[in-house]
Amino acid sequence: MKISVIGTGYVGLIQAVGLASFGFDVTGIDIDESKVKMLNNGVCPLYEDGLEKLLKKHVGNNLKFTTSYEETIDSDVIFLCVGTPQDKEGNTDLKYIFSAVEMLKKHFQSQKWLVIKSTVPIGTNRLLKERLTGYDIEIISNPEFLKEGVALKEFLNPERIVLGFDENDSSSKEILEKIYKNFKEKNIPFILTNYETSEMIKYASNAFLATKISFINELSKLADKTNADIKTVAYSMGLDDRIGKKFLNAGIGYGGSCFPKDVKSLIKQFEYNGVVPKIITATNSVNENQIKWFFGKIKNYYGNINGKTFAILGLAFKPDTDDLRESAGIKLIDLLLCEGAIIKGYDYIKQARENACNIYKSNASKPFHGSNFYVLDNLYDTVSNVDGIIITVEDNKLNYEDWSNIFNLASEKIIFDGKNILHKEKVEKFGFEYFGVGLK
Repeated sequence: MKISVIGTGYVGLIQAVGLASFGFDVTGIDIDESKVKMLNNGVCPLYEDGLEKLLKKHVGNNLKFTTSYEETIDSDVIFLCVGTPQDKEGNTDLKYIFSAVEMLKKHFQSQKWLVIKSTVPIGTNRLLKERLTGYDIEIISNPEFLKEGVALKEFLNPERIVLGFDENDSSSKEILEKIYKNFKEKNIPFILTNYETSEMIKYASNAFLATKISFINELSKLADKTNADIKTVAYSMGLDDRIGKKFLNAGIGYGGSCFPKDVKSLIKQFEYNGVVPKIITATNSVNENQIKWFFGKIKNYYGNINGKTFAILGLAFKPDTDDLRESAGIKLIDLLLCEGAIIKGYDYIKQARENACNIYKSNASKPFHGSNFYVLDNLYDTVSNVDGIIITVEDNKLNYEDWSNIFNLASEKIIFDGKNILHKEKVEKFGFEYFGVGLK
């Protein structure tokens, strides 16, 4: 079976490389010529643990990349994995989906199966089905549930496979189960449903996880005022198996490519259908205010931060990724810069540091237009001579750094832990003044 994958971002590239590892002949298609060239040379344009190694193994064998949609002619199944960003109003922008479908229509010469992995609003797959009336093609909804940083591992070992079909489609189930037969053999749950349910599952999952984060973050503000310890609260809540312990870590809010835009899109879908989305709206509001609340804690401590130098530890939105989209670290940097602070930024992932340089056009020796933002390649250089250390990534590796040395390097011995990741008692023993989120 020959498979094409349209789009080589996080979802598309992992889909292409993952399916190649299953033994399929896979062609990845992207309009970016430079990216295609990199991929064909075995160079991964994004950071994801294990991805480049697997790419190198299969590219040139049963995996190739091209800018030509003509390559889809010989494919039996086409996975559509293009971006669905939000527009200025918060709606999901489907222009890349529609553009790809229009390009594909020129090359449909035999029966095909078009699998939509991009996150799309409820009703989109049925709309695409209508747009392709007269073509011998079936649309299948197959949303992804990958977590950046462990996305390849999750592709190879998913928690569930969700497939949405047209009610009159009798051929697609067999095709998709053949592609994902490895998962069948592992007894991974398969959810077979209609388009709308499949689409809603994706949004419901992300919105619920975002709601858990906003819930504990809102409680953290009360904990700050009442001498309660939010870590103990969250731990105790998590012991109730009806609640679960995941996504209950208080901090400065969620970010990334999915949660923020999916929550906003779901709000718009509620409104479009005449339903008031009270809980989802609150989830979004709490998240947008959380970083401002944390920034307020920093300002209240210093009074005036103009000219103060801060080390920001964490540029990507989460550990083990280079993705800076909706990063709390970047948002906090912007707030600090606007108040005249000087920022020294660091991230464990080299590609995240490079992406931050691209955003601010800065390097370790020269700021961009007086932005006072510097990216450094060494954590200890980053914390040297700073007036405060601010942690914006939930990376446990920080607990294994030499905090005695960091204490000696920093001018002011102050830590603002926006992710509650450090062991408070440990750093306080070194002499640091420690401020977390909702900690007594």
